[in-house]
Amino acid sequence: MSDAALLALFAPYCGGLSREQDLQEALQVMAGRRLDGLRPVHGGRGHRFRLSWSAVHAPLEIAHCDLAFPDQPDITYRFELLTHQLVDWLMDRSDSGGAGSDLPDSFWRWLLTGADPSAADA
Repeated sequence: MSDAALLALFAPYCGGLSREQDLQEALQVMAGRRLDGLRPVHGGRGHRFRLSWSAVHAPLEIAHCDLAFPDQPDITYRFELLTHQLVDWLMDRSDSGGAGSDLPDSFWRWLLTGADPSAADA
């Protein structure tokens, strides 16, 4: 599917065209099926993570995800979610000072507590 078609398909679920650049970047990451990142920790070096997911092509398709921590190989999370939610989180990722991207607090809250992923970051 073309980039323009994916953009048109996901835009209604992911903030519309007001965030077109973020959406385009997130869709490029989504196509790679993996995000290597770093979760900062106050007073520490942070936790490296790798989030990977199944090939998905539509906003309401279920994405099968794995979250692993390379420095702690015994810790792995497996979960499923709607693809547009994954794209939303990829759109909201932040730069961790050149060491990798971090996912938004809403992702980590959802992962650990099951909090509503559509709730605003605190």
